[in-house]
Amino acid sequence: MKKFLLFLTLTTSVSGTAFAEGWEFSQSGMAGQYYGVMETRSRNNVQNMPNRAVFRADGNLEGAYAFADAGRVGLHADYTLVFRQHDKDYNDGDWRFYPYLLAEREDYGKLTIGYTYNAAFLLHQGAQEISWVGIQDSNLPYWLTSANWVNGLKRVKFATPKSTAIMDDGRALKFSYFTPMIGNTKFGFSYAPDNASRRGMVSRYVNYEKKEDGYTAAMLNKWKLGSGDLYTSAAYGLFNRTDHEWAFGARWIAGGFNVSASYKKAYIDGDKNPISTQAVNSYLPAYFDNYREGQAWDFSIGYDFGRFKTNLAYLHTEAENTRNRDDLFVQTNRYALNKYFELFLINAYLNSKGNDRWSDNNNRGYAVITGLALKY
Repeated sequence: MKKFLLFLTLTTSVSGTAFAEGWEFSQSGMAGQYYGVMETRSRNNVQNMPNRAVFRADGNLEGAYAFADAGRVGLHADYTLVFRQHDKDYNDGDWRFYPYLLAEREDYGKLTIGYTYNAAFLLHQGAQEISWVGIQDSNLPYWLTSANWVNGLKRVKFATPKSTAIMDDGRALKFSYFTPMIGNTKFGFSYAPDNASRRGMVSRYVNYEKKEDGYTAAMLNKWKLGSGDLYTSAAYGLFNRTDHEWAFGARWIAGGFNVSASYKKAYIDGDKNPISTQAVNSYLPAYFDNYREGQAWDFSIGYDFGRFKTNLAYLHTEAENTRNRDDLFVQTNRYALNKYFELFLINAYLNSKGNDRWSDNNNRGYAVITGLALKY
C-alpha cells in the first residue's frame, strides 16, 4: 500500500500533459474508497458479509512522439489497483498493468500492439456506465455474489456472458487496427494469437485441444437523428475457429440525454473444444464455460446535468443449454464536488440463477454503495 501511495503521489504531481521537442507525455486516473451495504434473500453474499469496503484506482500513462505530419508513435499503459475487505483470493490487493504500443495518423488510422481489449469491445455501443462498478463486465460481484461468475486464484466459473460486447479474449496480447472515419463509418480489426493468457472468461487451468486464437471485426457508424446523434455498432468474433459471436448496439445522444441498447449472441459451430459439462479438475467446475453458447441484452438511460450525472443500466445474460441466468440493475449517481473530487451513490440489484435450484447456487439481493474518489 505504501508503494502505491508513493506511485500515486508521483503521478499526481505530473498531472496533465507536457510537451518537449515533439514528445508528448500524459497521465490521468481516478482513485476512490467505496463502501457498500448488502442484503440478499438467500444470504449467499460475499462471505455472507452484510457490508464491504473496497479501494480502487484506475489510470493510464502515455508517452508518444508527435511528427510534423500529425502522426504519433508511442507507448500507452492502463493500470488498476484494488483492495477488497476480507478478500481470501487477493489478501495483498489485485494489481493489473496493461501496456501497448501505438502508431496513429488522422488519415491512416490507428495501430496498436499489446495488451488491450479487442476492436469489437472498443467500438461497441451498448448500455452506458458512469462508474467503475458498471454494467459491461460488471464489478458488482465485489458486493453481490453471482452464482455464475467466479474469477479467483483457485476457482474459476463463467456460466453466462458478462457483457453484450465481444470480450472473450480479454486483454490478451493482440494486434488491432482502426481505420479513420470513412464517411460516417469507422472499422476495427483485432487478432489475438493466444486467448488462454487472458484475465477474462477463460481460466489459466483450461487445457483446450488446440491453441486458441481469436479474430474480431467491428464497425461504428454515426448518424444524425432529430436533435441528437445516433451511434450504431456491429461486430463479429471468431475464437479457435469454433466459437462465434455477433453483437449489435445503438446509442442516441441529444444534449445531456442519452439512451442505449445492445444485443449479443454466442454459439459453437464445431466440436474441437466442447463446453465442459463435467468438472475436469478441482479448479474447473462443470459448465464453467457455458457462456460460450448464450445470449445477452442490455439497456441504459442517463442524463448529464453538468456537475451531477445519473444513469440507470440493465443487463440480462443467459446460457443457452442450462438454467443459468443473470439480471443486473445498476443505478448510479455521480456528483463533482470540484475538479478533483467526486461523490458516488450506487443502487444495485442482482438476480443470479445457477444450474440447479439449491440455495448455494442462486443469489438475489440488493446493494447500496457510496464512495469518494480523487481525479488526478
